[in-house]
Amino acid sequence: MGECFKKSNFGKFLLLWFGELISSIGGGLTSFGLGVYVFHRTGSAAGMALVTILGFLPTLLFSVPAGVMADRYDRRVLMMVGDGCSALGIIYILICMMHGGASLTQICAGVFVSSVFSSLLDPSYRATVSDLLTKEEFSKANGLVSLAGSARYLISPLVAGLLLSVSDVKLLLILDISTFAFTVAATAVVKRGIETKPCEKEKSFIESLKEGWDAVHEKKGIFLLILVSAAMTLFLGIFQILAEPLILSFADSKTLGIGETVCASGMLCSSLILGMRGIKSIQDLEE
Repeated sequence: MGECFKKSNFGKFLLLWFGELISSIGGGLTSFGLGVYVFHRTGSAAGMALVTILGFLPTLLFSVPAGVMADRYDRRVLMMVGDGCSALGIIYILICMMHGGASLTQICAGVFVSSVFSSLLDPSYRATVSDLLTKEEFSKANGLVSLAGSARYLISPLVAGLLLSVSDVKLLLILDISTFAFTVAATAVVKRGIETKPCEKEKSFIESLKEGWDAVHEKKGIFLLILVSAAMTLFLGIFQILAEPLILSFADSKTLGIGETVCASGMLCSSLILGMRGIKSIQDLEE
């Protein structure tokens, strides 16, 4: 069922944001740990790269359809389904590891399943943020939203590297699985506090896709921004895939985690700057 409502509640946003932050950190722990696990077991940089690609490919392929679904159905339900069901892939990998070790094929299958369901999460989460907040609050929240998204690159590698120095990858998987319950619960609390109204008219799925494409393509500035962002993401992804096996060939996972966190510290700086500018804009409006 579609939704067309607008209600501001910054407290509910903070609860939802904290759940997303925890989920992002948990996903980063799994991503880092499985990459290290595959490299140590196979010694193959290609295998490590394959796991990384399968973790991001569904998000790339399904983000647009997931955005259409976020416009047509209850966004909080999509978030709960996406976050809850994405745990299935991680649980499958954990079970395989507890029965003698997971093969590369089993890990790839589990990562792909988890990533497919996770692709439902981000469009619904960002749309829910716009549902909850006023324009002034949304400006202030941008920095927090960016921080939650970058946590898997900023916080997770450091934490995962330290944990792997005293334990193994199964601990990281268990921690990730435990974050799903908290995130689903936080989303359920937020869902109860929001009234939803059915939209009077719904377009077909294909019509919605075409309308979204036309809206982006007609605005050259937005279209260019998307292309530049995609190119930067592609470059960073290639660099990560090449750098991780190289570092692991002469250093341990702890060193790799510290290195990735240091490299990602720029994301923290940009999030803080964005948040401060948002707060300043609100203050100017109030004055």
